[in-house]
Order: sequence, then structure tokens, then C-alpha cells
Amino acid sequence: MRNFTAALLAAALLAPTVAAPAMAAPGSHEPDRSQAHSQQSNHAPARKAPQQNKGPHQFRKGEKFDRNRASNYQVVDYRKYRNVKAPPRGYHYVRSGNDLLLVGITSGIVAAVTSGMFR
Repeated sequence: MRNFTAALLAAALLAPTVAAPAMAAPGSHEPDRSQAHSQQSNHAPARKAPQQNKGPHQFRKGEKFDRNRASNYQVVDYRKYRNVKAPPRGYHYVRSGNDLLLVGITSGIVAAVTSGMFR
């Protein structure tokens, strides 16, 4: 029994030193940077297409509202328009282009979009 305990204790002490080299280099499965660089040098760098202004931004439900991207930004009084219900507490209606947006006051998240409300 004493020999078994001694062997178990020796194995417990040697296990971390045997496993340490494997844990020391977590990225060892990746190729060297010098090899990766020599392989990539044959290719031309990727170029991004210039961004084009596509006109006014079309907001979608769940998107963060930014008044700087909205065309014809205006806070709307819902009572002036038919079929527009009172906004829930914490929300207000905003005009962006021809769309009526229901936006959270504190979060700025678009809750609903009514397209073509203003023509």
C-alpha cells in the first residue's frame, strides 16, 4: 500500500511538468509568421470600394436612430395625423424622409416604421 501511495504521489507531481509544454504554446498549431508572410506576399492587397452616398438612410426596426443620418428630421405630433395611435410611455414619433418612426426616447431604438406616411 505504501508503494502505491508513493507512485500515485510521484505521478501527481510529474503530471504538471509533462503537460506544461503543451499548454505553454497555445498557438503552436498555426504556421510561423515568416511562412505566412512569404505566402501572402504573392497576392496584391485587397482594396475596398469607395463608399457611395446612396441617398437618405432608411431606418429599420431594432436599429439605433441617429438624427444626423435622418433626412428631414422632425419630431411629430401624433394628434395631427389620422390612424396614428398615441405612442407608449417612453417613446415618441419622429419623421425621417417620408417615414414615420416610433423611437425610444432614452434608448434611441426604432420600435416601428410606417413607410410613406408623408407624401
